[in-house]
Amino acid sequence: MVGGGVWAALSYFFGGRQVTSTEAAAVVATVNGQAIHLYDLHQVFINQLQQIEAQQGTLPGRAYEAVRYQALDLIVGSLVLNQEIAKRNLSASAAEIDAELQRIMDLFPSEDEFKTQLEYAGLTEDILRSQLAEEVKYNKLTQEIIGDLPVSEQEIREAYEQVRTSHILIRPEGDSDEAWIEAEEQAWDVYSQVTIENFAELAEALSSDGSAVQGGDIGFVPRGATVSEYENVAFSLEVGKISEPVRSTYGYHIITVTERKEAEGEEFEAARAELEEKIRNEKGQGDLLAWFEEVREAADVVIMDYQMHAFAHMQADEYEDAVHYYKLAIEQQPGDGYLYASLGDAYYEMGNVEEAINQYKLATEEFSDYALFAGLGDLYRESERFDEAAEAYLKASELVPNDIWSQLALYQYLKDMERHDDALIIEERIEAFQARQDEYLRELQEQEATTDASEEAVEEVETELAEVLDGDSDPEN
Repeated sequence: MVGGGVWAALSYFFGGRQVTSTEAAAVVATVNGQAIHLYDLHQVFINQLQQIEAQQGTLPGRAYEAVRYQALDLIVGSLVLNQEIAKRNLSASAAEIDAELQRIMDLFPSEDEFKTQLEYAGLTEDILRSQLAEEVKYNKLTQEIIGDLPVSEQEIREAYEQVRTSHILIRPEGDSDEAWIEAEEQAWDVYSQVTIENFAELAEALSSDGSAVQGGDIGFVPRGATVSEYENVAFSLEVGKISEPVRSTYGYHIITVTERKEAEGEEFEAARAELEEKIRNEKGQGDLLAWFEEVREAADVVIMDYQMHAFAHMQADEYEDAVHYYKLAIEQQPGDGYLYASLGDAYYEMGNVEEAINQYKLATEEFSDYALFAGLGDLYRESERFDEAAEAYLKASELVPNDIWSQLALYQYLKDMERHDDALIIEERIEAFQARQDEYLRELQEQEATTDASEEAVEEVETELAEVLDGDSDPEN
């Protein structure tokens, strides 16, 4: 079943109509002559939208344009990389794919569990193998670009080494100098009392950190896992020693090391190659990004979709070109209210507020959308056309009866314009929202009370039944 946000996105993408196979095959852009079709863009757009909305909640329709451009940019970047892979004749052998597949399967307790999880993910083994083949080729490309970066023995050892530490954190009560001085004095007082024998006891009693319940123990940590002040002391301390108070952004730490994982032995040697590759990749990220930006810039990217072309010009602050292409996009999709708003934004950036207002008015005629009416109100307010601003804000308020934060913002705008009667209307809507919330909470509490009472009644019946059964089974009765 398609979710509400995604359904709205589909309507946005295809103008609320059925799309033909010819339209789906339409070319929206080319990368060095290789076509990107509307269907490809649609698929990545929906995928991006679902990921974003899973984290942020449903996006407003006005945000779809940016997501669509982001999807297009992802496809362009992917094609640039694939073309580079083809140019270098990089491939993935069956043995390499098998090795990657086995590495993943080893993460599961059994082959059956692996297959179950694969099915849950909506994948088949063939699809997974295809994805792994691409990953192998991307890794080979990465190694060709950054493979010669040197990695020192010290870097490998430091990447492997870990220390297990405990600490007592004395956190200042506030950010004032006096609070920090008081925290430092308290830390030194604790330091004068602490020993290896009573460290856990004092940590549990005095530390402000969540680790206090474990006697200050935060377990094994590698380099880079803690703030630098803590790390520098922790990795320089011998096992069983206690540091003097160390200041960090969190407060004053008293640290002890209880165990060390040294870079030696068979386990270290077995991890050496993987650590070296990881360090090289981390060190090479800057070089890799610079290389990608270079080949991306050199690529011949032609955007044929008018709206995406306009958005690209907006990103580059080329507003006159953006106006030109938004107008062409509107000729193709005259019923898309968001296009008028985007055109209005371009006019606004050019300093033409009057034309921006005209475009937003057209947008609100097409779509009854909170963001469009609020944006129109903002433009009217900036132009000191307060009557029209108030009318737009009230319409925006009407469209989001359950969005308390938007209501409060609109209320404040009206108050700032000294439109007290209009502000009162929104105040009443806020009160109505609060009343609905109170009623919802009351009903919820009643349902919970009813559920509790039902559970108690069931327990009483079960108890009585058990007593009867016990009585029936008594051999003396």
